[in-house]
Amino acid sequence: MRNREVQIKFYATEKERESIRRNAKRAGMKMGEYARAVLTSDDVSIKVIDTEPLRKAAHELAKQGTNLNQFMRFLNTYGSNALDHEEAKAVLGKEVAAFSEIMEALAALRREADRNNVHLKIEDFDNAEND
Repeated sequence: MRNREVQIKFYATEKERESIRRNAKRAGMKMGEYARAVLTSDDVSIKVIDTEPLRKAAHELAKQGTNLNQFMRFLNTYGSNALDHEEAKAVLGKEVAAFSEIMEALAALRREADRNNVHLKIEDFDNAEND
């Protein structure tokens, strides 16, 4: 079989390119050599984390946003004297705590994935409220 030069173009983020550069250097190869070796190897595994639970959490947050909008509409319509301020603080505090907890979990997941060269499958994650 004769070798032919075939040019393959791919698009990668700067972070992905840096990862490829680092891995190629670690292997003592040029980026092109490394890419060919990885792309033609039968022994390559791609780690993917299913983020479905996080997508569902994002959907829940979107619903909570709807509740917050209704709360604000109530305030605008009836004024703040029409509600129990302590109860309102408690409800809003729970909303903030839940949001913060999910954001911290997402950040930790992203850091862990990056540390382990794991690709996060997150398509449609931003569109969770459309479900």
